[in-house]
Amino acid sequence: MSKKKAEGTNLLYQLISEARAYDDVIVMGRGDPDFDTPAHIVAAAKNAMVNHHSDYTPPEGLLALREAIAERVKRVNNINVDPATEVVVTNGGQEALFLMVLAVLAPGDEMIVPEPNYNTYADSLAFAGGVKVEVQTYAEDDFRADPADVRAAISDRSRALLLVSPNNPAASVISPGDMKEMLGIAIEKDLMILADDIYDLFVYDDFEHLSPASLPGGKERTLTLNALSKAYSMTGWRLGWVVGPADLMARVRELKAAISGGASVISQHAGIAALTGPQDAVEMMAEAYRRRRRLVLDALDAMGIKYGLPQGGQFVFADISFTGMDSGDVAQRILTEQHVLAYPGSAFSKDRKDYLRMTFLQPEAQLIEGLERMKVAMRDIMAER
Repeated sequence: MSKKKAEGTNLLYQLISEARAYDDVIVMGRGDPDFDTPAHIVAAAKNAMVNHHSDYTPPEGLLALREAIAERVKRVNNINVDPATEVVVTNGGQEALFLMVLAVLAPGDEMIVPEPNYNTYADSLAFAGGVKVEVQTYAEDDFRADPADVRAAISDRSRALLLVSPNNPAASVISPGDMKEMLGIAIEKDLMILADDIYDLFVYDDFEHLSPASLPGGKERTLTLNALSKAYSMTGWRLGWVVGPADLMARVRELKAAISGGASVISQHAGIAALTGPQDAVEMMAEAYRRRRRLVLDALDAMGIKYGLPQGGQFVFADISFTGMDSGDVAQRILTEQHVLAYPGSAFSKDRKDYLRMTFLQPEAQLIEGLERMKVAMRDIMAER
């Protein structure tokens, strides 16, 4: 009996597992920042290990951290929340997105999802018994989600609209005009909005991030997630949050208490230091990503590989349809032959088999080397056609 081919999240983990076997692997797919966690955050964690190592915290998190999150979302996102009732601390963005979906959707409810999108939303929808209604976006439009297409996708079973901006994997940013129109549709059709702001500090050129909860009429129907993973290089610390109106957040808190209880007290004290301490490391990382993004785009241009312009985030969604191969097979070839890990677009959407997701989360010298190896792999693939 032939072995079933891995799909979605399982396909990504299969490639990651193989990549660990190569001493010289260059990772150009995973979304883990390559920078060290800033020293003052590590110091706060060390202090917590000594002084707070056995403390339980409320399911919604330490009040001091919730206050720091409330200040952050006001300063960065222009969202006003009460730290006592409208903030819940989570085990990273992954748990945050599951909690949002479970808090809003019942079995059979539909969620409108611009595609491509982060694959775990499909997993959380399946877990909740919800139904994903896809709205397709295209590279030639830089993966813009058209509000008219969103409106056309709504049915009498529609309950929620997912807005991830900057998007993963397509790196598109919803413009302020489109965001206002999306919110108007949600108000008219009585939809909840699930907003994913995790890449809000990484926006390029003249593009602008806008949180729907900051707009008039937005907060009362929006749950917004974020995490410390990307901005502070804390992916392994597992610390994120959800903010929203008190009535919805009461449900999020109930789910959090039932599923996992409070997040690690050590990570929470580190999170307080991250949000209230020096922010210079965040800008340093953002500037590095701007340089690296340009380097990757120039290399893809030189190879003649098309892509939607990455307006934010840490990704490039590259069109490899010219190979005539499924992106899973292309990613496997690049990894096996050149020891470069890129993510197949088919892992994010079955309709994106012509794309690879590439990140710029490696030092520039490694990125250059990885792109050169990728060029060799593509040349060999094309020679076989």
